[in-house]
Amino acid sequence: MNIKKYHQKKRFGQHWLVNNLILEKIKEVAELEENDFILEIGPGRGALTSRLLNSKINRLHAVELDKDLIKHLNNKFENDKKFSLEQGDILSTNLDSLNQEITKVIANIPYNITGPILDIFIGRLGIISKYNYKKIIFLMQKDVVDRILSKEGNPNAGALSVRMQLMSNVRRICDVPPSSFNPPPKVFSSLVVFEPFRPELRLDIKLEKYIDKLLRISFNSRRKMIRNTLNSIFSDDEINQLSESSEICFNLRPQDISIDKWIKLAEACIKITNKN
Repeated sequence: MNIKKYHQKKRFGQHWLVNNLILEKIKEVAELEENDFILEIGPGRGALTSRLLNSKINRLHAVELDKDLIKHLNNKFENDKKFSLEQGDILSTNLDSLNQEITKVIANIPYNITGPILDIFIGRLGIISKYNYKKIIFLMQKDVVDRILSKEGNPNAGALSVRMQLMSNVRRICDVPPSSFNPPPKVFSSLVVFEPFRPELRLDIKLEKYIDKLLRISFNSRRKMIRNTLNSIFSDDEINQLSESSEICFNLRPQDISIDKWIKLAEACIKITNKN
């Protein structure tokens, strides 16, 4: 296949990063080391792959969905012993044999699979990951990053914000305009770094599960005060007890509650549940 004549497939959400400054920025924030084993999701034509391999990393394994790009990538990097390639959908690819070795994950995420990608690589509340990634570097839709980083009181704050911030340190590196891609997407992107918390730094599993339950109930009706959403699982008397013991105003809407208060509320709910 002549890669110059290749046309991106809309069904794969392909928008190739062509901005050299951003490509170099990704390599910079990855802080590549000699013992690093990189998982690259969706290498495309290999622009970022070339830069990552041209470093002191130990190994890079790429997963590419588009079968038409596999031959090109294999030809391009066939002489690099650090490189390996797998054709497949990252959402269904079995990485168990590699995950104990992978130290960092890097990807320009197709917008249509952002949610499942976050579930796989950042994790879910109440489930301790069996992986131990040091860094996860994603180029993703700016609107989603805005939501992830939002604090209480921000209209963008939601269940995603609380979940991601309870499981990792998250920081935005920079925003990336559509002109940095070929073809350009319709929206801005953001380069973001996740540093997942080690299991010993996570909350108790039972507590995480209860927080997740509260988030689902509350944010399903985000315009309602939490007093009116939690009455589906607690009596009026229990809600008054919860408000007092957690020191949370139950007239607040869920987006106005801080992460610390979600933790306090979950702890108070567990105590009341255990009494009954």
